[in-house]
Order: sequence, then C-alpha cells, then structure tokens
Amino acid sequence: MDKDLVRALAASRSGKADQSEEDSELQEAIQLSKKENGTTSHTSFEDQLRERTAKMKRKAEEELEHSVKRSYSGWTPINASWANYSSSSPASLAKPPPSPPSSAAPSKLTITYPDGALRITRTPGRGNTKNCVNLTDLIHAKHLISACIFSFYIGGDELYDHLPLSHSSNAVPIYIGRDVNQDPMVQEACSEVGISFINSSISKRQLQSITPNLRELYSQKYGNNYHAFYAWSVGSSHSKILVLVYPGFLRIIITSCNMMNIDTVLGDNHWYIHDLPKLSSRAVSEPSPFEEGLLAHLQALSTPDVFLESVRGMYDYSAVKVHLVTSVPAVCSGRKAENHGLLRLRRVIRDLDLKMPEKKSGKLRLEVCAASIGNLSAKWLNNFNDCALGKELIEVAGEDCAVPDLKLFYPSIKDVIEANESAQDAASNIGCHTRPWDDVPIGIKSIFHHYQSKDTGRLFHQKLILAYNPRDENAHPYYVYVGSANFSQSAWGVLENDERAISDATCKTKVVKMNNFECGVVIPGTLVESLLEPGTESWQSGIVPYVQSGKRYDLPGNSIQSRNRHNLDKPWNDLRWVRTNKKVNQAARGEDFA
Repeated sequence: MDKDLVRALAASRSGKADQSEEDSELQEAIQLSKKENGTTSHTSFEDQLRERTAKMKRKAEEELEHSVKRSYSGWTPINASWANYSSSSPASLAKPPPSPPSSAAPSKLTITYPDGALRITRTPGRGNTKNCVNLTDLIHAKHLISACIFSFYIGGDELYDHLPLSHSSNAVPIYIGRDVNQDPMVQEACSEVGISFINSSISKRQLQSITPNLRELYSQKYGNNYHAFYAWSVGSSHSKILVLVYPGFLRIIITSCNMMNIDTVLGDNHWYIHDLPKLSSRAVSEPSPFEEGLLAHLQALSTPDVFLESVRGMYDYSAVKVHLVTSVPAVCSGRKAENHGLLRLRRVIRDLDLKMPEKKSGKLRLEVCAASIGNLSAKWLNNFNDCALGKELIEVAGEDCAVPDLKLFYPSIKDVIEANESAQDAASNIGCHTRPWDDVPIGIKSIFHHYQSKDTGRLFHQKLILAYNPRDENAHPYYVYVGSANFSQSAWGVLENDERAISDATCKTKVVKMNNFECGVVIPGTLVESLLEPGTESWQSGIVPYVQSGKRYDLPGNSIQSRNRHNLDKPWNDLRWVRTNKKVNQAARGEDFA
C-alpha cells in the first residue's frame, strides 16, 4: 500500500480513543428519545429490531399502496416474466408502483433527457408533484442492452426487480458493484475459502480471495447475466452511479440513493440524469472531461473492462454541461491535488467564474444537507468553506479559527421522533460523528438546523451543497452540488501544507485523509432551470426537498424547560450503529454511515 495512504488511514483513526464514551452518550440520547416518545421495551435488542423492521415494512407498504391508488390509478404491472411484485423477500421494504404501459414499455424507447435533468425522489406524498422520479421511471428492463450499477448498499430485490436477470441467458449483461463490507454473501464466501469472518471488515487481500466465490454465488442465485464486482477502500466505497445502455443511447444517473427502497422510494434524495445519443462510430478524438472522469472513476471502482470498453467513445457527451467531482482513497499533492475532493471542488467553482459576492453582503448563503456528518472542527469547516466558494487564495486554517457562516441541515432526535414511522426506522441510514454533543463548541453547534421535509414526515439520504442569494427568491442559485459525498473528512479530504510546494495553483496545499470513493456533480446555477421538468414552480420547489427556513438547534439555557428541550435538540444517531460492531468499526474507520 502507498505510504501516504497508510499515513492517511492512520490519521483517520486518530481521535477515536473516547469512542466508548461517545457511544454511552449516544445510547443515553436514544433512550431519552424513546422516553420522550412514550415507548418502553423489555425485549432484547434483536427482538426490538426484528419487530421494528416488520412494522416498518407494513407501514411502507401501506403508504405506497395509498400513493399508488391516489396517483397511479389504473396502472398495471408490465413485463411480469422478470418483475416479482410480491413482498415475501425479507430484504424488501416495499415494491415501487408499477409503470404505465403507455410510457414505460413503448415499442421503441427514445431519449427522454437529451439535455440532462435534476430530480428529487417521488416519495409517497409526491405522487403528483413535478420534477420527481424513482427507479421505475429510469430503468426499462425490456429495452436494456447492458447495465452497470454501483452503490454502497444494495437492497437485493429492491433493485433486482427492476432488472432483466436471467438464469438461461447472458444476452443482457448486468454488472453490479458495491462496497464489499455491505454484501450479505460475504460470510458465506469467506467460509468457502476458509477465511474467518466475524463482524469484521474485509481486507484488500481477502477481497481478492473471495471475489470469484461471490461472483459464483450471485450468478447461481440471480442469473447467468449477473456479474458482481467490488471496490475496496480504507473507508467506504460510497459512489452511487447507474450506467444504462439502451438502443441508440446511454443513460447516466448519479444519485445520493443507495439501491434500497428507503432511499429510492421513501426518502428525500437527488438524481442527476443524462441521456447521451450513440455516435455512428467510435470516437477517435480526445474524450470530453466528463466522459474521461466518469470512466476513470468507474475503473477505480473496479468496473470490469469489458463493460467500460463497450461504452468508451461510443456516445456524444457534447450536451453535458455539469462538472464531475469525485473522491478516491488517496493523498493528492502536486498536479493530482485538483483531481479529487476539496481541491477538485474549488477548481470547478473557480473555473465557473460565478462572480459570487462576499457573504457579508447578505447576498450569498452556503447551505449543506448531508446524511452523514463527520467529526467537525472549525479548521476543517474553514477549509471546506474556502473550497466551496472557490477562493482564489486558500491556506490551511489554524486550530483556533472561527467557525464560518454556513447552514447545515441535519435531523435532531426530536425531528426523527416526529417523522413518519417508516422514516423513523429508516433513520438507521444516517448518523453524526460530531459528539459527544455536550462537548461540541457552540460555534459548531450553531450551524446545525432542523430537517423538515416538504413531504411532511419524510427523512432523507441526500448530499446537497447549495450556494444562492437568500435575498432574491427569483434569482437562480450560484451552483448546486448533488451526489454521494457526505459532510465529512473521509468524503472530501483535509487540506495540509504541501512541503514539496510543487503547485502554485493549489496555493501549495494538498488533500489528505480521503478514505472514500465518492461521485457527484456541480451544476452551474444558470443551468438549473433548464434541468427541471416543464411546469415546475421554481428551482427551490424542484430541487430542494426540505424547508429552508428550518430553525437552528436549541442551545441550552439556564431554565429547566430549556435544558429539557436541549436534550432532544441533539443530532440524531441510531442505537443500531452502536450495538452492531461491524457498523461501529466501519463508522470509526471511515466516519461515513451510508
């Protein structure tokens, strides 16, 4: 392993000595939330989890059934030979509503998003809302020629029911990639090759040993055309990308969704979609920056070469106006420093020349919403702020710097308690490592704001960065980022001084401690309205699924009432992340939940 990468991994593990103290504080917060919600239980944790999962499934199915009846009346399932609409699978929460034969299964599938699109998830309460999609709208199994899908977590049949998997044919090859530590078949594959696996993480060497077994297990279970592949990182293989090959065009989807119904159906998330027309012959000229970056990232995720070569140079990327921003597990310095993470974000914003005003003018607000919050510090927040604003001159902030002015939306314990029941159980998908909360500096606490979905009672898995003018609702945003990167060092990296001082372009800084694979896009604000569905009321209604006027967390005062209120105004964490050793280890290693 590269020495710099080893150093980055060691650094990412530092500061975890008081993990047990934080876990105790977390358990206390969860128990408090249960008491405040009027619930007590004497059953074991496993029994509680089993009962909650069953209730969650029933509730989700009821909500979706109601939504389907209200918004999709008269629709009937199509392509029943490959789609299994039963809910018997233990991994399934609920099946998405079937697509209408008139639009989802035409005799010939045509390009739908020639200039790109930015959408949010059609949750149960958004059945008639503009600018919403789900997997049913985007994956047309009868027309697929091939597909490559990578996700940190895959909810089994919740994805596979959308795909033409077959035990009798490999005519439509389907390549499925994921973080190996999230694969339910890992234990069986380890057993087959004699590797001991007890709630631990798979090493890179172990992954190489068990990959053939995993591929065979999936092929036997789901079909000859299922081709499993795996990325490995010191943190999380966290990118979420769908590359779907249809006759005449390629559909690219970059999303914040794991491939599971609590994200793709039931939670607030973002989707960037673009349909690229097929060229008459393979291009011989240099690829566009977007194509080059996307294929390079897919290759870094260990996507099989046979798929990459089948799409390389075959499609027209000229209409793509968004900018790819990725992270890879690495230390990046010199020329490479602007390829990934924070310095890549800064380079994109600088090149866009957005003419953003100073924050003190009141005409610029930087807003973040993320499903996983790292162990925030004023130093890292300043580095993030400078890069997200594309500052011309940046330097590594000092330890005693002030917290920059930005808004962070993340649900408190109270927000989760008041959410819909299915959303509450799905909240195991999000978490905050800035704890114990009582010891967090006031400046950092002050950036936290309550999350309230516009589809009341929903929660989220989105990762959004938004720069806009809060004084002019009619002005387009300066830019929008959507993708997989949460608000953490593992996702974006940390700035350090570059002792070799190779690059003036990076102000002699480098990016370290990137532990995750991440993939997202920066969308210039002038482009946003053209990416919305016609008839969408505004860009805010189209792409911001939460209430932006959400209040700051309540900070403790001297009164008993204030202290009691503060007990619930702490960032949400789920007890399951504490009680499940594998997930705790993963969280400590990579700071990201999902």
